[in-house]
Amino acid sequence: MYNTSGVDAIATITELRSKTSELIEHVQQHQQGVLIQKNNEPHAVLLDWKTYQRVMGKKQADAKEQDRPPRQRARQSTSGAEQEPTSSG
Repeated sequence: MYNTSGVDAIATITELRSKTSELIEHVQQHQQGVLIQKNNEPHAVLLDWKTYQRVMGKKQADAKEQDRPPRQRARQSTSGAEQEPTSSG
């Protein structure tokens, strides 16, 4: 079994081919991914643009955090506890 958290629906490759517009509407309305299966195995996730940007922004922020030396991360977490996170866009 596989984890489907963050996924609102499951569709097959055949459904993706025949119902692309409907699936895109679905992800835009629900702002959740649609898991695309091939031979009953997960192969891809269809996301709307805003959800994709949110996911990639979090991933990039996490990567930047991991790139900093541990001492700097510790200093930032203690001194920046009251700071609001900023977003760039």
